Amino acid sequence: MISSLAWIPKGVADPNPKRYELSKAERELLEKQGQEDTEISTHEEEEMMEQMDDDDSQEEEKNGQSAADIIAANPVDPSSLPAELRMDDYSDNEDDDNQKDIGNLLIGNEASTGLGIDEDGQVEDDAADFDSDEEEDFEDLADIPDTREFMTSNVQGLEAMSFAGHGEGEFDIEDEGNDSDEDDTNLRPNDALVIVAKTQEDFASLEVTVYEETTGNLFVHHDIPLPAYPLCLAHGTINNEGNAGNFVAVGTFEPGIEIWNCDVLNALEPTVILGGEDTSEADAQWAKNMGKKGKARPNMNKRNGLRAGSHTDAVMSLSWNSVHRQVLASGSADKTVKLWDVTKSDDQNGGVAATLTHHSDKVQALEWHPSEGTILATGAYDRTVAIVDARSPNAAKKVKLPADCEALAWDPHQSHLLTAASEDGSVICWDVRNFDTKKPYWSFISHELGCSDIAYNPNIPGMLSTCSVDKTVALWDTQNAGPDMHPFSCGNKDMNVGRLYTSAFYQSSPWLLGCGGSGNQLALWNLASEKAFKKRFADRLNGSVSAQVDGSEENKEPDFEAMMAASDKASTQVKKNSNGKKKKGKKKAHKKR
Repeated sequence: MISSLAWIPKGVADPNPKRYELSKAERELLEKQGQEDTEISTHEEEEMMEQMDDDDSQEEEKNGQSAADIIAANPVDPSSLPAELRMDDYSDNEDDDNQKDIGNLLIGNEASTGLGIDEDGQVEDDAADFDSDEEEDFEDLADIPDTREFMTSNVQGLEAMSFAGHGEGEFDIEDEGNDSDEDDTNLRPNDALVIVAKTQEDFASLEVTVYEETTGNLFVHHDIPLPAYPLCLAHGTINNEGNAGNFVAVGTFEPGIEIWNCDVLNALEPTVILGGEDTSEADAQWAKNMGKKGKARPNMNKRNGLRAGSHTDAVMSLSWNSVHRQVLASGSADKTVKLWDVTKSDDQNGGVAATLTHHSDKVQALEWHPSEGTILATGAYDRTVAIVDARSPNAAKKVKLPADCEALAWDPHQSHLLTAASEDGSVICWDVRNFDTKKPYWSFISHELGCSDIAYNPNIPGMLSTCSVDKTVALWDTQNAGPDMHPFSCGNKDMNVGRLYTSAFYQSSPWLLGCGGSGNQLALWNLASEKAFKKRFADRLNGSVSAQVDGSEENKEPDFEAMMAASDKASTQVKKNSNGKKKKGKKKAHKKR
């Protein structure tokens, strides 16, 4: 089953991904081992030098004279050496005599080897040094056949090692698999990448899938095994060390949030884990000693064996801030929303900047505003949608839904519009400038069996997609929708991959939509092949939706800070006026009596 997917924007992924990357803990361990090895080798070298000095001193005491005195007392006369060892007598010309001397040296002579060779290199007739037993041994060996096998030289191997007189680069050796690995791993400029959270039987994984837009090929580039069932994904570009890259945050049935590097082919561990189970030595020691008097837990912020600041239940929703790229929001089944600073994951609070408790049930969806980095929308199973300013997280504004919230989406072309999909199939949009009125801007029923996900096309104004467990994706035109007009239905399509749970438009291409569900397969819909869609939406590719009402002032990008401040002020003023009117009414009624 595919529970979630996230597209990787073009240009973010490394075109030459790495096979493996050392984690921070591994780097520290290797550095520590290197230092220990250096210290050990230095210590052993010092001990060896001390031992050599002790041996030399003992030898000197024993003989009563130094090594230099021994050498000086026993000079060597070169003329006393055999002819074949007098190297100074050799000439540069390799004549027969020298060759004979070298041959004698290799074969052996009476003076050096005792094999019956005289000083002239001739074999003696009666070799006195051979006894009868040795002769019998040689006779026995002569009867044994030579079973050694001689193989021809491996020319390519010798050429590669510059042996056999062949220097490097003199021969062009063809490598049949030279470009096979590169073709499989390196990415091309036109490749579209999508990350899929998949569970098949008992195996959960992330699959980085490549879609070649020019050829239509779709294949899994590499996968990352996961320890638990994945529920949600969010793509980001900053890791815990503050370095830019290609990362994905994963929420599972476990309380921890894993962040993986998608540019590593054989990733064995996540780059960082936010919250989750505490595996530190201090916590393990506390667990070991728990129940004994006087034994207190080292960090009292940790509860139930979890890291400080961790969720206590499954992580159901994630959203990575596109303005403040180090900020990640998470919603959980523990009814809380947490804001994380991934660059401060090693702090005492584990990177948690704030914990919001404005919902009374599981938080199923949340979404950061596309341009205002402090505005966060959240939706939960308490049938409410809320808007929160991260600078004052306790002042959440809520509206009711007819059913449990399933998904949220901001309109990227009219960013004052927030849309929510619910379990009963209704899709409702609010103008957040008038959020206090709690009146929808527009609404409609998208699917009879419920709406599981919604997505706006970031490249085409007014294009909205919805998907459902009825196995279909539907497209809608919301450009002219309003209080008096519903979005226009453009058609739907059965994607043939089972019940659909997730869908998303590719931000680097205007016509590509991906979706997945119970069928365990990723389905892509290339809308460029649909003439009806191109005819309706093609003219909006280079346009702006703000020009649809004669460039009026109300369609300009809103100032959310001023808007929310003015809304709070107006709401307070209304309450004061209302209370004042009630008091005056009571006084008048009392006078009449």
